[in-house]
Amino acid sequence: MKIRILETASNGVRKSTAFVKSLIADYSRSAPVDMTEQDEVFLRENLNFHYINCAENMRLLKRFTARSREEFARKTRSLVVYMPDEAVVIKLAEEAAALKAAPAGYNLEQLNGLNIGCGDRRIRDCLTPVDIMRTGDTNASGSHHAFLFDAILANPEDLPFKENSVDYIVALHMLEHVSNPIEILLYWGSLLKPGGGIGLILPNYEYTWDAGGDSSQFGHKWNTNAEIFQKLYGLHLKDSFHLEQIGTLPHKISFDAVLRKPGEFVPFSISNATSQHSGAELARLGLMVG
Repeated sequence: MKIRILETASNGVRKSTAFVKSLIADYSRSAPVDMTEQDEVFLRENLNFHYINCAENMRLLKRFTARSREEFARKTRSLVVYMPDEAVVIKLAEEAAALKAAPAGYNLEQLNGLNIGCGDRRIRDCLTPVDIMRTGDTNASGSHHAFLFDAILANPEDLPFKENSVDYIVALHMLEHVSNPIEILLYWGSLLKPGGGIGLILPNYEYTWDAGGDSSQFGHKWNTNAEIFQKLYGLHLKDSFHLEQIGTLPHKISFDAVLRKPGEFVPFSISNATSQHSGAELARLGLMVG
């Protein structure tokens, strides 16, 4: 990272590169604190905004609290940076929030759930992963960097499931990648059983980036935050779903939403048509095939 030379406002004396490097070292050793205005000026001058998650930036930013880093990202319109241990907590919180789409009162092993746009996030073994790719498309910008190789290959608007057959759907950091989110959600709703749910995790664009400047083929197609989603729900989705949950996550980079299809949920049960009689009974009744 190239370090710019700073000047003091009081006497105009130039600070050497070595001095700035010593400040950086102090930053990396200190316990997390809230940013001051001086800190923000220093970071604006010295962060590599072209590669915000680089090691040097992480060393500079780890001195500050997550809340300070979030506010700095919002002010500078840059991607918020979290430390590795924070990222683990955020990932787990997102998954727990999305899984609230599952009908209450059942173990996930009893339910049929889809993980749409799974990337490499399995979330739970009993969720069926779905994605548009299992390997990378080197010719397309914004494609996944990691995958689940057992994912069902399907487009989000044309899934291989019949109507009223799915118990719940989760989609983490997926819906911002489609240009027709309302149509997609209504279509997913048609696949859900009554009482089924859709659990969404979406980025807060104020702490990530503006989709209007995203030129990637598989990048963000619309700006998302809890307020925008609530507005869309009121305009287009309230007649098809109950908005059961929104914006419960403590961090700023993403938000959650759970949509519930009206109706009484009926779980899977084994059909008598396939298990009513044993082989011995079928033989005795003269019903055994062959």
